[in-house]
Amino acid sequence: MKLVSVNLENFRGYRGNNLINIDSDLTGIIGKNDAGKSTVLEALDIFFENSNIDKSDKCVHASDDELVSITCTFSDFPESLSLDESSQTTLLNEYLLNQNSLLEIKKTFRITQKISTDLSIIANYPSNAGLDNLITLKNTELKALFKTKQLEISKVDDQRSNTCLRQFLFKSENLSFATKEIPLNKEDARNIWDSLKLYLPIFALFKSDRNSSDQDSEVQDPMKLAIKHALSEIEPQLKAIQEHIKSKVEDVAQRTLSKLSEMDAALAKDLIPDFSKDPKWDSIFSMSLSSEQGIPVNKRGSGVRRLILLNFFRAEAEKKFIEANGRSIIYAIEEPETSQHPNYQEMLIRALLDLAILPKTQILVTTHTPALAGLMPISSLRYITKNENNQHTIEHASNDEILISISNDLGIHPFGAISNTQCKGYIFVEGVSDVVFLKHIVAKFAENSIIAKDYIESLDIQLLISGGSDNLKHWVNYKLIESLQKPWAVFFDSDNDGQNCDKYQKNLSIQAKYPQIVFHLTKKRECENYLHPNVILRETNNSVIYVPDNFSDQKLSLHPQLLPHIAVKKTNLIEKLWGKTTFEEILESCTDSDGNNEFLGFINRVEERFGLISSK
Repeated sequence: MKLVSVNLENFRGYRGNNLINIDSDLTGIIGKNDAGKSTVLEALDIFFENSNIDKSDKCVHASDDELVSITCTFSDFPESLSLDESSQTTLLNEYLLNQNSLLEIKKTFRITQKISTDLSIIANYPSNAGLDNLITLKNTELKALFKTKQLEISKVDDQRSNTCLRQFLFKSENLSFATKEIPLNKEDARNIWDSLKLYLPIFALFKSDRNSSDQDSEVQDPMKLAIKHALSEIEPQLKAIQEHIKSKVEDVAQRTLSKLSEMDAALAKDLIPDFSKDPKWDSIFSMSLSSEQGIPVNKRGSGVRRLILLNFFRAEAEKKFIEANGRSIIYAIEEPETSQHPNYQEMLIRALLDLAILPKTQILVTTHTPALAGLMPISSLRYITKNENNQHTIEHASNDEILISISNDLGIHPFGAISNTQCKGYIFVEGVSDVVFLKHIVAKFAENSIIAKDYIESLDIQLLISGGSDNLKHWVNYKLIESLQKPWAVFFDSDNDGQNCDKYQKNLSIQAKYPQIVFHLTKKRECENYLHPNVILRETNNSVIYVPDNFSDQKLSLHPQLLPHIAVKKTNLIEKLWGKTTFEEILESCTDSDGNNEFLGFINRVEERFGLISSK
């Protein structure tokens, strides 16, 4: 299941209803200090039952009779559910989805002297008289309804199955519908929640102000999360163990009460076997980290502890490529920049971006740091502010006005080293690898008289790193370039995996927004796909036979092969190898079957657009 939105009602500073839409991959919740960013993550932690609500969590501006609620909406819910022993059903057939065909679960908290919780599903449910509460009726009540409506119960395939009885009743009339809040504490509705709990995402909250004891340190949480992961994989077996123990204990209790009734019937009648608390399996297991000198990690500096957390995410990202099964997981990270050097801040957000694109994984990040917010995709940003009445406003970064407000509030400014004198124009690239890639191509083309001169070395063209094709820093930089009134071009990886993936489609849509400029998306997936096999053979002494692929992720497939021979990281394959590519190899790897060299075509278009000397 994937989280689609969360709605907070009268929770802490959020007065009334406040809807926050969640992206399927990464969501960046940004705003100034005390804007209410952490509140969103902590509300989700309560919803997923990792922590408890407190009396102080009710909004101070809410009246005594107003309730606190946290509502989560999900997609990718299970196709079928077992609500009784004899039949399967679906949320769709039971009319338990909302008007958008999503699963909407609401937890309402009554905060008085004691705190009680009501659980419900908000659904577009049949409103016909007598059919508007079927999910809450017992088997005998459903059968009684057949008599009331003068329906032939003998036509029901399995009269023991509440599912079969409900489906027959639904089909007996032309249904009308209305939004209804269905309590999950009665009859089959209770079974729905018991079934759904097994599919809910695992929610892992990493807070910046976590205390530093051995068992509660920010380093310990990845270990706890690993334990939760392992337990989720054997959930059915644990459920079977729990039911076995429960049945055995209840058998002993019943036999004890039976004997007790022979001596004191009134006392025996007053006693009821109570097995109300489920076991907390994750509390049984514990793991900690220590150095070789026996120094526990929680005694190290906060930067070290957070650095271990960073590498937990990196390890988890690689693991997820191999294992994409089981329950989905939501990583919620509060201010990941805490105690980290700026270099590590950028490494962390890039690790999170890599993790976010994997199946069954969602990332929620709060930040007020420009470096991190600037690297996030614009579409992922949720901007939280407070108005003059201290009411929260939650906006998507959907237009220039909001983007200007975000960049001004967080201090996201464009790069400073832009030459506006000698330079004839600018080319945006995504990162350092792209700079190395283009510089070597232009240098080799000039050296072999394919173009007039090395425009980058001569500073006729300046390369600018934007950080990506869809982030806030990129938007700010574009605005700056437009204000300089000089021609500019864009050179980005296409990210095309050969299957027209979402990232490739997004890049195409960005390209379509700028028809007036030279916007080049690589025909292959990314720069690494242009590496020539001969370079690999030379660097590995003929030990690695490399077969190029236009659309696979070469960082994943090529990097492990090179590790035994070359000290090369996944992120710097191009920096390490591309400069050793000859002119002839560039021509071969960058020329299509019709004899067109895509990068010569790009440079020629730049020459024309920038008013440079025409190529020879």
